[in-house]
Parts: sequence; structure tokens; C-alpha cells
Amino acid sequence: MRRSVRICTKGRTGHGTIVIVQKSFLTFVKPQLDSVSLLQYTIEQLKNVSIREVQMNAITEQEKKEFIFKIAVAFEDFTLKYGRYHLNESMPNEISNDYSKLVLRIRRVFSPNGSDFHLEGPGKQTFIDIPSINFDNNGSVLVVIMYTDLHELLKSSGGATKNSTRQLNTIIMAVSMDSKPKLQQNVVMKFRNLKVAEAEKYCVFWSGFSGKNPDGWSGEGCHAVRSNSKQTECSCNHMTHFAVLFGSGPKITETDDKILTILTYVGLTLSIIGIILTIISYAVLTDVHQPLSQIRVSLAGSLGAGQIIFLAGVDQTNNTGVCVTVAALMQYFLMAAFCWMLVEGIYLYFFVVKVYNINNKMSIYHVMSWGVPAVVVAISLSIAAGEEGIQSFVSNKYCWMSSANRLIWIFAAFVVMVEVFNLLILVRVIKEMTTMQPTGDKHAQQIRIGIRACVVMIPLLGVTWLFGLVSPLHKAFVYIFTILNSTQGFLIFLLHCVRHSQIRERFKARINRIFPAANNGISAKRTSQVNQSDVGALQLRAIEVQRCSDDAGVIELN
Repeated sequence: MRRSVRICTKGRTGHGTIVIVQKSFLTFVKPQLDSVSLLQYTIEQLKNVSIREVQMNAITEQEKKEFIFKIAVAFEDFTLKYGRYHLNESMPNEISNDYSKLVLRIRRVFSPNGSDFHLEGPGKQTFIDIPSINFDNNGSVLVVIMYTDLHELLKSSGGATKNSTRQLNTIIMAVSMDSKPKLQQNVVMKFRNLKVAEAEKYCVFWSGFSGKNPDGWSGEGCHAVRSNSKQTECSCNHMTHFAVLFGSGPKITETDDKILTILTYVGLTLSIIGIILTIISYAVLTDVHQPLSQIRVSLAGSLGAGQIIFLAGVDQTNNTGVCVTVAALMQYFLMAAFCWMLVEGIYLYFFVVKVYNINNKMSIYHVMSWGVPAVVVAISLSIAAGEEGIQSFVSNKYCWMSSANRLIWIFAAFVVMVEVFNLLILVRVIKEMTTMQPTGDKHAQQIRIGIRACVVMIPLLGVTWLFGLVSPLHKAFVYIFTILNSTQGFLIFLLHCVRHSQIRERFKARINRIFPAANNGISAKRTSQVNQSDVGALQLRAIEVQRCSDDAGVIELN
């Protein structure tokens, strides 16, 4: 028997009875091959083409993958047509075979009131469930194929492709049905991870290469229900070729994960304590009607609320409603915090560079900082609920926005925009501060001023969040990102309350009024020590930028 399949590849490779010639035919000379044997034989022989031909640039990775899926789709179309003409409501109504390269089921299914379709793969570590409510009353032909080694052909020769940091980590499952109804309930699949990995898992389907999906895989309509290092369970609202990809960023071991978890919880505890003390300090020891106090209290309050919600509910993945609520509230308060960081940057710019009072603008900043995040969260929830169900809003591992539906990029883009803007403001302010010094000052002194300004202002402006952009490069950046951002509230308290001269003086004044006798004794002792000193004077060097009576200390470097 002689069969030919059109192929559009380049190069020349010979292996037994298969020959590939540039833009010619793939010719099989093998007696008594049925369609399944032909597919298995094709897959086996294609393995001989993959790595060497790609490395020689005879064919590209993209061409290879597209051709493989064309073969698979052609075979699946054949099985659908076969089932349509050979299966009926009476016997036989199913073809079931396990081959060396694939597990095949062709079944004619009837009535939404019938039994669900369930198929388990070898070892029962992989399965697929299709609810019967999706079946047509008049009967549908259902084809399910588990390709046991097709993934080997689809792996890039160098791991992740240059256009993606995601790698294929499961077998390929194909599901198709004739007719093709709109699913009323999702298809559920469980995959065994081929490599034990703690990286982020992505439930995907083959969509073909595009600008939106440079690696050919799309997560639209799919989300991970649950996953661990060994298995991943996916839910999808359509039928096609499914698989699971995992991120190939820095390798975070189980030990790293435990250390990062401890650092996160310790840092957030310190941060929340610092935030509470910051709010009390500004509310009690400053004029809360002044712009600076309003900005600091609002920033600390929104950041603290987000961190408290994180500690209380980030692990509540068993309850979808609670998990979605936790993720939405975290998104809202963190975006509000970044809005106030942006306002802090704007205020700093006008205060130091333009010498402009923004008292009459505070109502606008309040509306922007509390209102814009609410609108963004509402839009994000609406998109998630409309396309894939509200459960797709959250990750399967934590109660935080899922990366599978790409909505998290709204949050990420907003954070990057705010922090880049604040970074530019910080550079401009440092330049202004160094030029304000007398011309006789040494260059080294100006450098010290700039460094101190960076240390003081970075926690308020949130510039440390930019480490999140480089965290995929090396796990050292993951540690830096975790430590700096989990302790942000504590650093704000330390640098802008403890080291704030006005707050310190007002705190001392409060203590003096409460304990006047103790203060008199301390003052007398200090006076005696100074009078007996041979130095005769205390020399203090201080650099201060103070341009408003009650807003002093925006930048105060002692």
C-alpha cells in the first residue's frame, strides 16, 4: 500500500522507508498500514528530523510545530468522519484502543441526560472528563486522543524558545466533537507533570503562532484548577489540543520557597507594625489637614490594608468566593497605594523643584487615588467573569490574580508606569538638591547628599517594586524584591517618623508634658555634661530642605 502526505519542509533526511525532499512528498511504502499505524509511524520518523534539521536551519522550530499539528488535525478529522459513518446508538457505539504512541477513544454520545465521558491515561495519572450536558440530543461523535510522546516533537531544541520562557511539561490531549456545540460546562483534564517543578503552571491549547502567542500556545478559555509539583488539573471552555506549560525563570527550590515564605511573613509583620505607628504619628503629631500628612496617612493606610488582607487570606484557595474577594481587595488596595506613591512623587517634584503648593489639588488626588483602582478592579472582574468564569480571576496556587488570563498585566503595567515616573522624579530631585549646595562644597559631599536622598525617598516612592521586572533573571533578585517590598511599611516608619525632626520634637514635647519631672532631671544632666566638656561646643552638620512651615521634613538628611 502506498500513501502520500503533502509536506512543506526543507532539507533532506533518509530513514528507512521515509524520505523528505524539499517541497515534495512524504512517501510511505509499508504494507497493510491502517490510519493509526500510519500516524504512529509518521510521528516516530519525524523524531529523526527534529533536532538536527532545526540546528542546520533546514526547517525552523515554527515550521516543524505547524507541520506536526497539521498531521494531528488531519488524523483527528479522519477519526471523526470514521465515527460518524460507522458508529450508531446500537452496537458498536465506541472504538477504544491503546496504542504505543497514543490512547484513542471514538464514541457516539447521546442526550444531555446520559453519562459523562471519562477517560484515564496509562497509570491513571492522567484523565479527561466531559460533562454529558454538552452532548447533542441527536447524537454527537466524540474523539479523545492522548498522545503519549507527541510532546517530544514539540519541545524546542534548546528548551524554551527565544520568544517565550515557557516550556512544555505534559503530554498532549486532543478533544473534538461533531457537531461542535458551545460548551455549557467546562472540560476538565488532569495532567501528570513530566518534570517535577514548582514553577508557575499554564493550562494552554495550541492556537498557532501569532504576535499575541509567540510560542504558539494560548491560555484563553483555560485556567488551572489546582496544581502541585507532580500534577496539574485544568478546566477549559472549548475543545482542541491541550497541554500544560511551566515557566522557566529562576529555579526556586523547596528550600528557597520556605525561606522566601518566612521572609515574607516576618517582613509583612514588621511592615504592618511600622504602618500602624506611622499613621498614629502623623495623625497625632502633625496637622492632618496639611497635604504631606494626608499623603503619608493615605499611603500607609492603603499599603497596610493590602498587606493585612494578604496575610489573612492569600491561602484561602479552597473557597472560590473568598479567594476572588481576597484577590480583588488586594488588587484594589495595592493599586491605591501605588496611586498615593505617584502623588508623593508629584508632591515631591512641586515641593523641591517648582516650589509650588498643592493644597488646592488634594481633593483631585483623593478622587484619583481611591477611584481609579476601583474602576480597574471592576473591569478586571467583569472580563474574568464574562470569558472564563469568575474563578479564572485567581491563580490556582494563591488568592492573587492569575497570569493565565493576562489580566495581571493590567496591574503590572500600572505599577511599572508609576515607578518609572517616580524614578525620573527622584533623579530630578537629587539633581536639584545637589545644585542647591554652596559652590565651595566638595563633590564627595554632593554624592553623599544624593545617596541619602535615595535611601530616604525610595520607600515612599516604591521604586523597589521595579526589582520585580528583573526577578525572572536570577533568584537573587527574587530575594531582594521580597525583602525590600515586604518591609516597605517599616522602612517608611523608620525613615519618615523616627528620623523626622519635627515628629521627634513634637513627640518629646508630648512626653515632657506627661512626665515633666523626669525631663527636668535629664536636661540638667545633659547641661552638666556639656559644661564640663573640653570641646566647648558641639558641631552639627545638617542638610535640610524645608520650604513650608508644617510640611518640613519632606527630605531631611542628618
